[in-house]
Amino acid sequence: MSWWKWSRELGRLAQTTAAEPPAPPEDYRGEHQAPTRQDAAGGGGSPLHDLSGTYPDDIYGPNGATHYGDGRAYDRDAVAILRAVRGRPRARVKVYRAVPKVMGRQEEIADIERRKKEVMRRGKIPRDVTGFASSSDYYEHLCGELDRLTALPDEPAAKMKIEPGNWVTISRAYAKEHGESNLGGKYRIISKTVHAGELFTDGDSLHEQGYDPFASP
Repeated sequence: MSWWKWSRELGRLAQTTAAEPPAPPEDYRGEHQAPTRQDAAGGGGSPLHDLSGTYPDDIYGPNGATHYGDGRAYDRDAVAILRAVRGRPRARVKVYRAVPKVMGRQEEIADIERRKKEVMRRGKIPRDVTGFASSSDYYEHLCGELDRLTALPDEPAAKMKIEPGNWVTISRAYAKEHGESNLGGKYRIISKTVHAGELFTDGDSLHEQGYDPFASP
């Protein structure tokens, strides 16, 4: 933990009373609400193009990544983006989000066919499968699933996209880490190009932003 994060945590603990213990930390993609424009207006965060309300000015300096980063190799890349959009709310920024991988019907059918061949070849239940007494039971299950899917009408898989209120990140590597650790590796990364003035941070991480788009004219 950087000295900046440590000092922020001490500040939070100092404001906590004995009657109200500190809440447990939450995953940045979980129940914890992403910061918004309204939060920033009330002093609870800052837009990406002006971090003065959340970070000291040296966030933009040569030691910004060291002092305020998460100890990741790509902290410097994030700070470079922050420097590039400073004072430019309309600057374009690409953001990323790891989402659960949802397969369409044809993809599911192809996956089942692959699994059937694997069971036939090895004669064993795959390591990622539980709840079956034998490989033949699992194979019969796959056949049943294949029959079910084949009988369904052709429908495209629902397309997931970045929505207002989502947590996003300016680092693709950070989104990948989240997918690997929090989604068990079964994920895909979606992206969107937005304006710097539509991204907000509460200062917990260089790599975590809330998406709150400009109001439509």
